[in-house]
Amino acid sequence: MSVSFSLAKHLAKPGDKTSDSKYYACTQINDSISLKMFAGLIEKQTTVSRADCTAVLVSAVDNLVTELQRGNQVEFGELGKFRLQLTSTGVDNPADFRSDVNITGANIQYIPGEGVKNKFSELDYKQVASRALQIAAMKAEKAGAKTLNIEEAKKYKKDEAAGDGTDETGKPGSTTGGGTSQGTGSTGEDTGNTGEDSGNGDNVDL
Repeated sequence: MSVSFSLAKHLAKPGDKTSDSKYYACTQINDSISLKMFAGLIEKQTTVSRADCTAVLVSAVDNLVTELQRGNQVEFGELGKFRLQLTSTGVDNPADFRSDVNITGANIQYIPGEGVKNKFSELDYKQVASRALQIAAMKAEKAGAKTLNIEEAKKYKKDEAAGDGTDETGKPGSTTGGGTSQGTGSTGEDTGNTGEDSGNGDNVDL
């Protein structure tokens, strides 16, 4: 099994527009597995029907949410643990902290279990074109062009943007930078990049 990825250019130091930009790997999702499809996979491996699998999975999610709302940690065996993690603004004096003001939200924190966290250390990786270039290639092919490789798709995308003032999503965009953009989940471990830039306008998907 291999994981598809493309490269995207982001600031080496997120938020610092004066920092250099580097290319980071971004996961490209191959397919989306629905709840029905997931239940079907379980059905093939067990004696439980797909309807029963679906009912159990739906109930599991409902009860997971309920228990997290109660402030409990939910353990799923080898899969791992789920618990809430709060986000808040800081105060200098503990007496000044107010939950209704300083707590800004709650996120679900997932901690992989022993049966999961070491399963991804030996994956194979395959570089593919980014979604933007794939869209550009499809547009070119619909316009009568031949099947494009990555470099040809990049040129087509650049020429198209210069011609009509829109980006790859079809929305108005600038060909000189300055727009804001968001990555697709890349992580640069050496810099702490989480896949989001601050709108420096130089993001390039490969």
